[in-house]
Amino acid sequence: MPSYYVASDIGGTFTDTVVIDDNGRVGRYKSSTVPDNPAEGVLGTLVDAAEERGVDLAELLADVETFAHGTTIATNALLEGRTKKVGLIQTRGFGDTLTTMRGFKGTGLEEEEIKRFRTLVKQPPAVPRSLTEEVTERVDYAGRVVCPLDEDDVRRAVARLRDAGAEVFAVSLLWSFANDAHERRVGEIVAEEVPGASVTLSSAFLPRIGEYERTLTTAVNAGLRPLLGASLDSFESTLAAAGLRTGPLLMQSGGGLATFAEAEKRAAAAVMSGPVGGVVASQYLGSRDQHRNIVTTDMGGTSFDVGLVLDERPVMSNTTLIGRDRLALPSVAVRAIGAGAGSIASVRGGVLTVGPESAGARPGPACYGRGGERPTVADADLVLGYLNPDNFLGGRLTLDVERARAAIEEHIARPTGLTVEQAAEGIKTIVDARMADLVRQVTVEQGYDPADFAVFAYGGAGPLHAFSYGAELGCPQIVVPLTASVHSAFGIGSSDLTMVEELSKPLQAPPGTTDYGDALPPDEIETAFTELQDKAARGLVEAGADRETVTFTRSVEIRFRAQIHVLTVSFDDGPITAEGVNAMVARFIDSYEGRFGKGSAFPEAGVEITTFRVVAASPVPRAELETGRLPQGVGSVAGPGSRRVFSDGEWTDAAVYRAEHLHEGLRIDGLAIVELPDTTVVIGSGQEAVVDRLGGIVIHNRP
Repeated sequence: MPSYYVASDIGGTFTDTVVIDDNGRVGRYKSSTVPDNPAEGVLGTLVDAAEERGVDLAELLADVETFAHGTTIATNALLEGRTKKVGLIQTRGFGDTLTTMRGFKGTGLEEEEIKRFRTLVKQPPAVPRSLTEEVTERVDYAGRVVCPLDEDDVRRAVARLRDAGAEVFAVSLLWSFANDAHERRVGEIVAEEVPGASVTLSSAFLPRIGEYERTLTTAVNAGLRPLLGASLDSFESTLAAAGLRTGPLLMQSGGGLATFAEAEKRAAAAVMSGPVGGVVASQYLGSRDQHRNIVTTDMGGTSFDVGLVLDERPVMSNTTLIGRDRLALPSVAVRAIGAGAGSIASVRGGVLTVGPESAGARPGPACYGRGGERPTVADADLVLGYLNPDNFLGGRLTLDVERARAAIEEHIARPTGLTVEQAAEGIKTIVDARMADLVRQVTVEQGYDPADFAVFAYGGAGPLHAFSYGAELGCPQIVVPLTASVHSAFGIGSSDLTMVEELSKPLQAPPGTTDYGDALPPDEIETAFTELQDKAARGLVEAGADRETVTFTRSVEIRFRAQIHVLTVSFDDGPITAEGVNAMVARFIDSYEGRFGKGSAFPEAGVEITTFRVVAASPVPRAELETGRLPQGVGSVAGPGSRRVFSDGEWTDAAVYRAEHLHEGLRIDGLAIVELPDTTVVIGSGQEAVVDRLGGIVIHNRP
């Protein structure tokens, strides 16, 4: 019997699933997301996969070797304020930590919102002051007990929080990462006073320096755990009832998989579960085709997400931005704006705007015929002729051109005095410009030249719009992978089982240091990493990994002394030596000047290692992609057709190719449209494309 490797990604509009058999053949499936029951959307795609293979759903699921999953449950719960009520316990005198927060009012806002100075305010705290209690205790920076824990004080604080409506508890005491005894005892008292209550201890969940960030992240995690846990339990039981025999895995923000049990404990680490999958998939495919530097662009129904791959490694961030909060958890760096196929167009004050509001899956764009009346990007694409109304979702949903035209005419064309076609092209031009601007922010504003990068375009709408924003950026290649419509799901299925452990243990090299290997003792660094590696390896083994397969990536967060912000720098494999420490600091200085400009580094101030981090990974069984799948010639297949497209203010003919026309090495001159069962690819005027060995379409600008 064949084995299957399955991954799913539940987005705001569509649920994507990829099924790879043990011969490397890829099946791609999409269905509308069911917000009230996400597992239903996944089962819908799996039913399609089973029918395609001539088996029933139970037979397919019984032969699944690995099932990996990405979800927006944690993301949506945070953004919509649906988390559980958190009761927060802090050291006496520090209960205003979350209320004070950081002073950056623009964090998480789009540019237009930041410009509205009169209404620009800081976000509400993650936990209101009324649900925050202080207890008498104090530990100093070295972990020494300065003031013992007053247990009666703790019991009174827990009772007040319980009576105030706290449903879960978070404990974040000062310097608890240096000595966790007080936090552990507070956790025990909470369990005694409120049996069965969920408790998150910062010393167990996030033992790192940074009082505000640690407290914020611990509180967010506490509020998310019951919701994510319930969702994962329901998802797992639904799939098990349908015939799945293996335990599913969940994608984490850092780019690796975790068991559902581990994911529930670290719920805040799943807030970027879906978007990071596309970056991982781009890295995986790019490494096979010598694309070392990649801009990843994911245009779905709701948002446009951008990430980077540098030297075949995803660019990571020390923090995770969700809404207006920055969590102290490492993640694959992904920036997003509200610019998707479902983004709503409107005229405000005589100005045409697109997004960030989205029509979502229900009712969706006007052309879906599900009750949506406001025009969206998808409606504009249909009116302009880029979309074939009979080819959407492989023909399972017929798009209504007249509804799309009526929505654009009423809401855009009439208020602006434009024709329907001009209004539709205006919508497309604006959304393409917004996407190009975001890519510039991720590349140019970070010191990178887009000309050094290939653009990977994916998501349901990315392949249709990439020809425009990719050309505007001057990127030499735009790659639309075979897995474009389910690319994030494919990346989720291409990931390893991972465990991240970190610990803040500051080590300082004083001003004027030249021999960092002497000032930052290698044996202390080795000890810190060894402890973290042992802990991470135990976690993976408990999750079912073979200890012999576990590999480690070691890094530190390091900064110049007296500075606030840190950079993450890796350590080479092998024993820690003085030479290795000096090499690490040299890499830090190079990275710093690469980020902030030549001469910006200040080594004379000395450096400080703040946090040690270990990422342990164990490979998950997965199939390799099949190459040479495409035929070498079109044979008896009829030649491409044509369709009228409104481009640059006039109607013009575009060649139309279908999946059966494609073969390795095929060259396509623009203006052309490639209609695949699950997405549409556009090659613009002045561009040409070639089909690669994996079935991807690589677009170039003609010289």
